[in-house]
Amino acid sequence: MTCDTFRRMKCLSVLLAVIGFCCLLSGAATQEQPSSIETEHFLDGQFKVISKTEDIQANVKQAFSKIIRQPSFAMANPGQKFQVTDVVDRTLPWRRLAFAGVQDDKWFVHYERGGYAHSYYVLAFKADPHGDAHFLWGCSVADDAKTLEGLRRMVANCQRSNAKGYW
Repeated sequence: MTCDTFRRMKCLSVLLAVIGFCCLLSGAATQEQPSSIETEHFLDGQFKVISKTEDIQANVKQAFSKIIRQPSFAMANPGQKFQVTDVVDRTLPWRRLAFAGVQDDKWFVHYERGGYAHSYYVLAFKADPHGDAHFLWGCSVADDAKTLEGLRRMVANCQRSNAKGYW
């Protein structure tokens, strides 16, 4: 084999590796975006409304803690004190439950987050056949929904994302 042939083969190998890597990244980016059909209709149907954090299953709490990058689940129940402003009281959690819901293997958690930018969110999870819950998407909503129907209207107008962002 001549040096010229060897260089061509080396360049071709590098080029194929770069193309493969780009395709891999492109595929990963596509998979990260939640399906609009799945997210748009996630809250359809009959959900059992949950009004206490104690009634949220452990697998959902674990998935929630993972997505918000906290070592353990910490959330106040509705009406309880929480870290509503950026004046830190380390004895209070940063989040307070508005309500959650479950339907078969689907869960959502609607809550408010305190701090400098007080805001409201909805996170959606789905349990796999092994019982592990997985984050699907989340979105910021304008306010604390008082009912499931109100939350459905808010979610219909929000930009849903499965980015591991500021939840």
